[in-house]
Amino acid sequence: IILPKYDCMRRDQAWGLHGIDHDLWVPWDGGAIRCTVWFGFVHGRKCFFIEPHCAQAYFDRGTYYGFWDDPERFAFFSKAALEFLSKSNKRPDVIHTHDWQTALVPVLLYEMHAAAGLVHQRVCHTIHNFRHQGVTGGQVLQATGLHRPEHFFHYDRMRDNHNARALNLMKAGIVYSNFTTTVSPRHAWEAKDSGQGDG
Repeated sequence: IILPKYDCMRRDQAWGLHGIDHDLWVPWDGGAIRCTVWFGFVHGRKCFFIEPHCAQAYFDRGTYYGFWDDPERFAFFSKAALEFLSKSNKRPDVIHTHDWQTALVPVLLYEMHAAAGLVHQRVCHTIHNFRHQGVTGGQVLQATGLHRPEHFFHYDRMRDNHNARALNLMKAGIVYSNFTTTVSPRHAWEAKDSGQGDG
């Protein structure tokens, strides 16, 4: 389990939290951001927390969501999680991503990180909420190093179906994942057949 190290997270729920890598450099927007990776147990499960050290204070804002740069924040987290897997030589069989916040992981995995050794991993993407889709501009491509906008701004990849000048991160997660699921069969039916798919 890999999470951002939010300043507002319940630290009393993380047992044995300690830094295991103070020098994880994540390529970002033409430069790189240094991160600390923390490890601890949450309800008996091994968890890794990524803490970026940058002026943008991506996860030091007192709450989890709701900022104008959320697409950038979570694109960075997605990139950092894959950098951590790559550099720590962790090779899970399946990477399980959730909602639009981590939907860029399969894109980065197959378009970029496969060349760095993450070649056998498969991705299951689970959608909890179809209403929030991570619709954003092309600056996310530039920041992550996905430098071919003509490739990604295509309806078969990441282009939003309702705004030709925008990317849809949730759509990208669906397109690039090996398997897509919802939180329950009923939720899948509601999204597909009862109009709760929000486009």
